Amino acid sequence: MQREDIVWQTAVEWVIREHGSLSPADMKELIGWLKEDPANQAAYEEASRLWLLTGLVPPSVPPSDK
Repeated sequence: MQREDIVWQTAVEWVIREHGSLSPADMKELIGWLKEDPANQAAYEEASRLWLLTGLVPPSVPPSDK
C-alpha cells in the first residue's frame, strides 16, 4: 500500500471513529496525528467533507467488477 493510501485510510478511520465517540485520549491521539504531517490534515479534511456530503466515506479501494 502506498503512503497516500495509508494516510487516506487512517483519515477515514478517524472520521468514522469521531462520529461514534472519542475519549479524551483518542482526541489527543487524533490531534497528534493531524499535527504530524500536513498530508494527514488534508486527508482528514477531505474525508470529513465527504462524510458531510454523503453521510459516509467511500472505500479507499474501488470494488472490482467481478
